[in-house]
Parts: sequence; structure tokens; C-alpha cells
Amino acid sequence: MNAREKNIFLAKVSDQAERYEEMINYMKAIVDTGATLTYEERDLLNIAYKNAIGSKRSAWRVISSVLQRESDEERKKLLLEYRGRIESEMQKLCADAFSILDKVIASADSDEFRIYFHKMKGDYNRYMAEVALDPARKQKVTDEGLKAYQTATDLAEKSGDELTPLNLGLALNFSVFYYEILRQPDSAIKLAKKAFDNAIMGLDKLNEEDEAYKDATQIMALLRDNLEIWQSEGN
Repeated sequence: MNAREKNIFLAKVSDQAERYEEMINYMKAIVDTGATLTYEERDLLNIAYKNAIGSKRSAWRVISSVLQRESDEERKKLLLEYRGRIESEMQKLCADAFSILDKVIASADSDEFRIYFHKMKGDYNRYMAEVALDPARKQKVTDEGLKAYQTATDLAEKSGDELTPLNLGLALNFSVFYYEILRQPDSAIKLAKKAFDNAIMGLDKLNEEDEAYKDATQIMALLRDNLEIWQSEGN
């Protein structure tokens, strides 16, 4: 078992044990060799960062919920400090992710992988925009998120295959970014509707038994649900 195989094995074990920050370290060791990632390694990298960041994102939401119900000023101050620490931890973890993503984007040998990694950058900037309280920081991560999502979208449109689960997932997350972060419901609805309508027209090209078909229809259901909610809120 060579060094790369050992890191992949330990990354998978870390995933099973839900030790995601250790999983990140194993995947970074592979990235730092300059190697082009395989599909499996690409997905492991995303699992590691998404779950590590996701746990802090969930913690931030819990503290915010407790804070809203708290009336005691001293306790509110403690909660604000606690939430601030979680935001700092998220910020540090996302900065680490962006550094690694810049490396794998540079070494990627296909637009499919570039779309995947730019989408990851968009997602993590969106997560930071959700929790950032400082206006300048919030604007920075919002701008970076928009840039990453738009770059991924341009690559996806160039590929001409909008029905892949990756490209549908990109459209879903980008539309959420428009709605929740940029506060542009019309743009969110337009993007989500275009993705959903294009997917409907191309769905008969996929085999219903394929995993890609199942993944695509699941994402289409999420697009449809969001469209129903957003359109009803606009009426």
C-alpha cells in the first residue's frame, strides 16, 4: 500500500468515524503531492470539508436560536461571544478549503472537475455569508460566492449537458444563493425554472435504472419545491 492508498483508506475510515477534520488532513496530503484527483478522491475531499464546515454551521444556528429566546443581557453577551468563536472557526476552515480548492482547480484535467470544485467554492462562501456579521466580510464572501457559482455555471453551459446531477445541483445551489444571500427572488426563480424546464425536456434521454436518473430526479424535486415556495411568497 503506497502513501496515496494509505491516505484514501484512512480518509474513508475517518468518514465512517465522523472525524471529518482528520479526514481533511488525509485528503490534503494527497492534494499536496500535486496529483490530479480521481472521482473517488474528489468526492472524499468534498465529504470531509462539507461535514466539518456543516457541523459548525449547525452549531452557529443552534446558538442563534438560543440567543433569540434569551432575555438576560449577561447571558446574551456570553452567547454572542460563543457564536463569534464558532464563526471564526468556520472562517478558518473555509479559508483552508479555498486554498486547497485553488490547487485542485489548477490541476484538474476536465471541465467536469472544474465545475465541481468551483461549485464547492460557491457553497462554502454561501455558508460564510449566512453567518458573517461584519458587513465588509459578508460582502467579500458574497462576491466570492457569486464569482465561483458564475464560473461553474459558465463551464456547465459550455458543456451543453445541463441534465447531469452535478449541473442540476449547481443550478439548485446557485438559485438558493440568489434567493437567500443576494435577496434577488426573481433571479432565483428564473435560474431554477430554466434548470427544471431543461431537465424535464431531457429526462427521457436517461435510463430510469441508472443512478444518474435517480439523482437528477431528486434534485429536480428540490428545484420544484423551491419554485413553489418562492413563487407563492412573491404573490
